[in-house]
Amino acid sequence: MTTDANLDTDLVEVSPGGEASCRLEIRNAGPIVESYAIEVLGEPAGWASVQPPVVSVFPGSTESVTVHFHPPRTAQVVAGERPFAVRVTPRENPEDQVVPEGTVRVLPFAEIAPEILPRTSRGRWGGRHELSVANVGNQPLGLTLAGSDPDNRLRVSIRPAQLTVAPGGNAFVRVRVRTRGLRWRGHPVTLPFRVAVAAEEGPATTLDAATVQEPVFPQGLGRVLAALLVLALIGAGLWFALLKPKVRSLAEEAAQAQVAPVAQQASDADTRAQQADDKAQQAVDAVGATVKPRPSASSPAPDSLVPGIPPGGEPFSRRLSVTAAGGATRTDQYTVPDGRTFVLTDIFLQNPQGDEGRLELVVDGTTVLTVALGNFRDLDYHMVSPIVVDDGEVVGLRTTCRRAGTALDGAGGGGGQCRDFALLNGYTRSAPTPAP
Repeated sequence: MTTDANLDTDLVEVSPGGEASCRLEIRNAGPIVESYAIEVLGEPAGWASVQPPVVSVFPGSTESVTVHFHPPRTAQVVAGERPFAVRVTPRENPEDQVVPEGTVRVLPFAEIAPEILPRTSRGRWGGRHELSVANVGNQPLGLTLAGSDPDNRLRVSIRPAQLTVAPGGNAFVRVRVRTRGLRWRGHPVTLPFRVAVAAEEGPATTLDAATVQEPVFPQGLGRVLAALLVLALIGAGLWFALLKPKVRSLAEEAAQAQVAPVAQQASDADTRAQQADDKAQQAVDAVGATVKPRPSASSPAPDSLVPGIPPGGEPFSRRLSVTAAGGATRTDQYTVPDGRTFVLTDIFLQNPQGDEGRLELVVDGTTVLTVALGNFRDLDYHMVSPIVVDDGEVVGLRTTCRRAGTALDGAGGGGGQCRDFALLNGYTRSAPTPAP
């Protein structure tokens, strides 16, 4: 072995966004001048460098180079220890390369980026907001959320009030503000409040927001009602004084004009009926027989129908639930029973965690609907042309989970599971009997 290389330390500590270094001693034990190429191996190689990257060493001499580590200040470089190695390859004798090893310890840092939307809400009782908190640090952070009103005119409710966010992750929290009383009339009033986001490490971050309380009765409503009442009284006076007598006279004339022909026709019909009865009685007296009237059959009243469901149909709903780990595909399905046909009219999809991936509705092996999970939380479809699923066929909900969102209990989605749902609405009916 003609090459010997050693690091001056086995452990290097470095802060994200900063720089740390160690020295590498290279000794040439060969008989000739040797040129060495130096390269950092392992995960730290992406943010490490060697100065100089190539060095020449005389026989029996020793030269040193500096290995620099400068990890970026991002959530992608998670805090912790990472092994690395430095490969020293002699140009003349590459088979004599050496690879000394060491460890880089990336120190943690905490940083969050909270945002509340909308900044201002409106309502008589208060408003609703959504707080998003992004962990841009390189370690998991436990957060505590609290709301306050400097004027004590609001009640601020945050659910959940405590949660943990993974490095590079996002958490979404609902913020509800309610006024302590109604404002019956007057102008809208702006009520400010604050939301404090406190991490386990570092100072708390305070966000300012507001809700605009609107009055129950808008300004000027009394004048509008008075004007409408005056107009109503004027209209009533005109109706009773001028229009009602004229309308009654015209209606009576029109009714008499329409009733006269009808009355004449009725009189003529009575005369003809009396003549027919007389002739019939004469014929009965002549033959000594009694004529009985033929009974008339009345058609049965049609059955009443449930709106939207044909006769013989029964309302039906089915909920499909899929739980899939990250990178996996899972399916929940429903098989239509023998002798029944399922007519699917409405589909309601739910993605409560904000998962990322793909959601598919499959009917008897055919994909009829595909949506991206990242585009919705709740999604409602009404089928213009219903989907008919015959007996024995299968309706399935298939989820391909690319990245799980924030679970309903506030846990981060880094190692969680996608949980998605579909509510199928429609009706069932008897399956048609196949022709012999």
